[in-house]
Amino acid sequence: MMDQILLKKTTLPRDNLGCSRDKLSVDQSISNGRMNFYRKGALSAPKEQVVTPANSRGYLLGVSAANGHRRRIFHEHHSTLHDFEANSVYLRSFTQDYRADLRGSFDFMLLEVSEAALAMMADEADIKGAVALECVQQRPDPVLGGLLAALFSSVDGEINKSALFVDQLSVAIIIHLAQHYGNQPAQSSSSRRMLSTRLQAELQAQVRSNLDGQLSIEEMARTCNLSTRAFLQAFRDTTGTTPHQWLTQERIEKAKDVMLESALPLKEIAILCGFADQSHFTRVFTRATGATPASWRRIRQF
Repeated sequence: MMDQILLKKTTLPRDNLGCSRDKLSVDQSISNGRMNFYRKGALSAPKEQVVTPANSRGYLLGVSAANGHRRRIFHEHHSTLHDFEANSVYLRSFTQDYRADLRGSFDFMLLEVSEAALAMMADEADIKGAVALECVQQRPDPVLGGLLAALFSSVDGEINKSALFVDQLSVAIIIHLAQHYGNQPAQSSSSRRMLSTRLQAELQAQVRSNLDGQLSIEEMARTCNLSTRAFLQAFRDTTGTTPHQWLTQERIEKAKDVMLESALPLKEIAILCGFADQSHFTRVFTRATGATPASWRRIRQF
C-alpha cells in the first residue's frame, strides 16, 4: 500500500464516471487500492448528460455536500427527478446503464467499490451476510456525509492523505454501508477485548518503524489476530485513541527527540518523522503542543 494517498487532477474531457470535466471546479480523487473516493463540484452543471455504460466495477455511492442540486435519471421506460440537499445519498450499481441530466450547482463526495473489495473488507471487518448493497436515491445520511467530509476535510490540493487515516475511515464506511444499505441485516461479532501490554508494545514498535505511513490497519489487526473491526474497537477501548492519532503522536515524539539531539533543519526533521512537509509538521506540532517546532526547540536549547 502506498504510504501517502495523493490527490490527483486530470484534464481528460470526461472522467471515468461519465461526467464532462469542462466545468468542474473541484475534481479530486483518493484511493487506498480497494476503494476509490472522489470529490466533484461545479458552479453550474455541464450541458452534456452523465453517461456510464453497464460494467462490472461494482457500486458507486454519492453524497451531496451542498443544497440545490437537481438531476433527472433516465431508466429503461421512464425517468425520475431528484432534488439533492446536503447529506443526500444515492447508491447505484455499475451493472446498470446510467444516464442523467444535471441541473444547478453541485458538490458531491463519491465512493466506488467493487463487489470483490466490498466482500473482502466486510469479511475483514467481521461482518456477516451483507455483501450486496441496496440501490437508493436521495436518502438523507448525515453520518455517511460526515465520514466522507472528514476524508476530504484537511486536503488543500497539495497535501497527501495518510494511508492509515484512509484505512480507518474505509473500515467505518464499510461497516456503515453493511448496516444501513446491505441487502440483509448485517451481523457482527459482539465479542470485545482489551489489548495486552505485550500487544501494545508490538504495535508501538510497528508504528515507530513506519512513521512514513507504510502501515495498514490490516497489518496492525493481523498482529493482534483480530478482524479490522474488532481491532479498531479494542484499540480505542485500550488506548482511548485511534491508530492514526497514535501515529501522529509518535511522529511528534520522534520529532522532539531529533530536535533535542541534532541540529538538523526543521525541513529535514519533518520528512524524517513522516510529515508531508515542514508546513504540515509545524501545523500538527503546534496543535498538539501549543508551540511551533522552532520555538519549542529554542526554549529547550537554553
